[in-house]
Amino acid sequence: MSKVGIIANPASGKDIRRLVGHASLMSNRDKTSLVTRIILGIQSTGVDGIVVMPDYFGLGSLALSGLGRGEIRSRVSILDMPVTGTQDDSTRAMMLMGEMGVGCVVTVGGDGTNRAVAKGDRSVPVVPLSTGTNNVFPVMAEGTTAGIAAGLVAQGVADVGDVASVHKRVIVSEDGQEKDMALIDAVVLEQAFVGARAVWNLGEIRQVVCTRAQPESMGLSAIGGSICPVDPEDDCGLYLELGHGEVTCRAAVLPGVVQEVEVACFRRLEFGEEVLVAVRPGLLALDGEREMVVRGDADTCIRVERDGPKVVDINKAIRQAAAQGFFTSRRRA
Repeated sequence: MSKVGIIANPASGKDIRRLVGHASLMSNRDKTSLVTRIILGIQSTGVDGIVVMPDYFGLGSLALSGLGRGEIRSRVSILDMPVTGTQDDSTRAMMLMGEMGVGCVVTVGGDGTNRAVAKGDRSVPVVPLSTGTNNVFPVMAEGTTAGIAAGLVAQGVADVGDVASVHKRVIVSEDGQEKDMALIDAVVLEQAFVGARAVWNLGEIRQVVCTRAQPESMGLSAIGGSICPVDPEDDCGLYLELGHGEVTCRAAVLPGVVQEVEVACFRRLEFGEEVLVAVRPGLLALDGEREMVVRGDADTCIRVERDGPKVVDINKAIRQAAAQGFFTSRRRA
């Protein structure tokens, strides 16, 4: 029985960066419409079942209530789990979907949402759709085609080995034990308290470790991209130390905010090469949000590996199915 999951975060894209930058806002009504189109795209491929994460706003329930009885052909259900209104919901939902044998998951959110999803299960292929603030990991795409791609992967029509790639991740360890992870960047902040979770004040930043750094991206990884681009397919990461020194660059650190940034030094990181966190005690921001306190009595290290989630290329999946004639039928003589 083929199944596709949907994990939609109603809180994505609503942090303090909306106030200090000029980002657009996707309302929960817009997200509900997006989830509706994802469901219709998935079921058009003939998938047997669709499982939706519950949330405090009820995006999945509202999407279903807006569909007529004749429009729903697949079995669609809301996952049976408690709702906490935190990132743990996305992590728990992905864990449960993996246990249920879901073949692909469509995520609706930003970098932080997808990080939480990856913490639940990295073996299930994902189609990540962007609704957050500084989005590097998810893509901007129409929900209908994203749903179609997910359905094709879940049924094996599109070969996941051909249409998906394994993403890199940043691993944070404390005294040799893995403590947390990020998909795009881990940022060391010279700060003692969490405060607002989102990072927007560059004066607090001392070190940055990125899985990818592209000048056309938005956020802190764009700083590295302006100096030494690293693409998703490159087998390395990038390390930066901010401060007076080697170079000054310009980067789009927030929507509508292009800022000059002083970089003391930078270098590419080989997989497995560890960076010691220099600020102790301090804070670590993971994929743009303050998440972890760095203890003064522990050795905290950061490294990059290619063992992250499998990310589906929507275009490749649909084109592969088209080449097999999946979308066509011939009249019988």
